[in-house]
Amino acid sequence: MCYRAESTVRIQALRSGYLVLRPVNIPVFSSDFKLIIYEFLGICYDVTHTVISGRTLSLLRSSEYYLYKFRTLAYTMLKMEIKKVLFFKPGAIGDLLHTLPALKALRNKFPAAQVTVMVSPGLESLLMGTPVADRVQVYDKSKINKRLKDFIDFGLHVRVERYDLFVDMQPSVRSLVLRTISGAPLVLVYRKQKKRGPTDRRLHAAENFMETLLPLKIAEPVGGIELPVMPEAREAADHFLAAHDIDRTKPLIALNCNVGAARPARNWFPERFAALADRLTRELSAIVIFVGGSEDREMTRNVMTSMKERAVSAAGELSIAHSAALLAQCTCLVSSDTGPLHLATAVGTPVVGLYGSTDPRRTGPIGRGHQILIKDLPCVPCEKKHCPPGSRTCMTEITVDEVFEAVRKVVVCD
Repeated sequence: MCYRAESTVRIQALRSGYLVLRPVNIPVFSSDFKLIIYEFLGICYDVTHTVISGRTLSLLRSSEYYLYKFRTLAYTMLKMEIKKVLFFKPGAIGDLLHTLPALKALRNKFPAAQVTVMVSPGLESLLMGTPVADRVQVYDKSKINKRLKDFIDFGLHVRVERYDLFVDMQPSVRSLVLRTISGAPLVLVYRKQKKRGPTDRRLHAAENFMETLLPLKIAEPVGGIELPVMPEAREAADHFLAAHDIDRTKPLIALNCNVGAARPARNWFPERFAALADRLTRELSAIVIFVGGSEDREMTRNVMTSMKERAVSAAGELSIAHSAALLAQCTCLVSSDTGPLHLATAVGTPVVGLYGSTDPRRTGPIGRGHQILIKDLPCVPCEKKHCPPGSRTCMTEITVDEVFEAVRKVVVCD
């Protein structure tokens, strides 16, 4: 089997494991390029899902080394000048924050390039005006996925931008179509680490996202996640604290008491949050502030009703950017594995993470000063949204005393 390379080609270096070659007006700089094409033939590293009679078959070819070699060599040969980058990452807030080290490394590699970050609705305020991105755009799939025409129109608007590099950190069928329509000469696609060998280390999500950039010879170590807090957001947080007559000389302890109905296995217990908040107020003279979104208001209200001491609720009261600024001024955050935990980590606030169904090696806070509480149980981590036995033993065994002591350590260190 052979492939005759035309005088012009496009290379799409897909992190998900395969390369697509299509004719475009980009010259081939060396006749040796045909040898690269020949070397690549038959090399495919991807899990291809084929639906046959209702069954999904997974076909896997382990040629990662050769594929990486090919992608790197192709990029080097083409000597592509990267002037415009589209960094595609709609999805949950935690996932977006875990891509920030990769985004920073990309900016360091191409300091003159214009970087556009595409995020889900509501998250754009986190990045707007920061050095992280030159432009922030919203990918609202609820609007553009209703009709095929709307999606194609959106894709054509992306194509007009003539991006040189499309980094797909949220791969799906739709993103595949979008990156194809975009016309970007170089495309990198994130591949999540799933199965590991007996000697393989579990990658943190931020490290896993960083791996996507390996074809560009970007392999920076991930030492932390940094999200700049803009002055306007800081002023809004100051105004919130002043409006609630918060004594800034006391420790500010933020509590996030709700993970949401979609992932109940991660939730700690409302009555324990109430007991914890009372102890923090009495024994550490702390000011307790509950954080979260509008969907967390009812749970927060129930917890505060069960308390004996005074607390303040910011749940649903602040935008996500203003919530980040508020967390930046807190001494500590107590939360399960969810958005506010990662947001606090990104703005430099120590967290006490309550883990059970999820693996802190994958989604835990990065950096110093954090406390992780997780029980040594056979089922931990199960990586399930719902506890299979229904007992949530991994969270039940995390006591109020343990969490209180973890917070006390953070406060003393602070």
